[in-house]
Amino acid sequence: MGSIAMRNYGHLQAVLFCWLLLITAPLAKAQTASKIDAVVLDEMYRQGIVGMAVGIIRDGIIYYARGYGHEDLAKSKPVTTNTVFRWASVSKPLTAAAVLKIAETDPQFSLNDRVTQYVPYWPQYGDKADIRLWQLLSHRAGIIHYRTNAGCFDNPWPDYRLSRYRSHYYNARQSVDIFIDQPLCFTPGASYKYSTFGYSLLAAAIEGATGKSYADWINDNIRQPLAMQSLQQSTATRTGYAMLNRRLIPIPDDNVSWRLPGGGWESNIIDLSKFANAIIQERLLKNAERLWAHVPGNHNYGLGMSHNPDNSFVWHDGHHINSRSLLALFPGSPDRLGIVVLSNSAHSEPMDIVYRLARLLL
Repeated sequence: MGSIAMRNYGHLQAVLFCWLLLITAPLAKAQTASKIDAVVLDEMYRQGIVGMAVGIIRDGIIYYARGYGHEDLAKSKPVTTNTVFRWASVSKPLTAAAVLKIAETDPQFSLNDRVTQYVPYWPQYGDKADIRLWQLLSHRAGIIHYRTNAGCFDNPWPDYRLSRYRSHYYNARQSVDIFIDQPLCFTPGASYKYSTFGYSLLAAAIEGATGKSYADWINDNIRQPLAMQSLQQSTATRTGYAMLNRRLIPIPDDNVSWRLPGGGWESNIIDLSKFANAIIQERLLKNAERLWAHVPGNHNYGLGMSHNPDNSFVWHDGHHINSRSLLALFPGSPDRLGIVVLSNSAHSEPMDIVYRLARLLL
């Protein structure tokens, strides 16, 4: 075969290969989508989930996103990719990313700084004055958490202070006032105790360091740059569900504006997927791995996210009275896989869904 004929034959092969890709790629994705749906629907049936949304990121894009079930059973309102869900404690990686981003861009700001450097109304004496920013990020500051008094048995949850917080919008000073007089559970740095209140103190530090309100800083540096238009403070208007004696009970949302930094953000599944993608692609942080950096003394919680021993799987989940959430990333995977789940059923187990989807997609 002559050289011209060989070139023509090679060109024909290339054209045929591209044509086959154009035909087979959508087919393969459709088959994968069908398998994803089968996993999710099976788990919804098994767990009794009313409504949920799932987002999957691969190769730097939102590979798949879909709503399942119902937002409101009484109104037969279906869940779509535009349905807004509570993030619950998945709000913590958002606040942690904000702190780490400030540390990357402001040479005068260090994670080893004392909180008192940025929050003048925080106690300037005793152990509280020694709390560092990294200790708040990693839950090693000794601050109480809700009604769970494990590891702090003589220190009940300060629910009597919540009556002072009546606003439906986040106010850092009022949020910190809820627990400012509460004794610490231990000397800062000495142990681990998960604390949403600690993340309220982090937000106050963000305000002191930047001169902006916490919500405005998030809007200007994360929400707008990532085009997360549905991200907002919880409006306390969502109805979710819980399972009691095998019966679904509708539960209206409550006002959680006082814990916005650690549990009060909400969005649709698309915007949570955008946030997850920005983290794993390091578009938000130059060194996103700091979020799940190993902290001596902690079992698996880093500086804003949990991690397995080799950091091949990192996550943060969220629990609320009528919802569940999960942000899961696989940093070591070739396609930088991420899976996010938002559910309006407090009894659901999003991690079971993530495990099954990960086995399918990895």
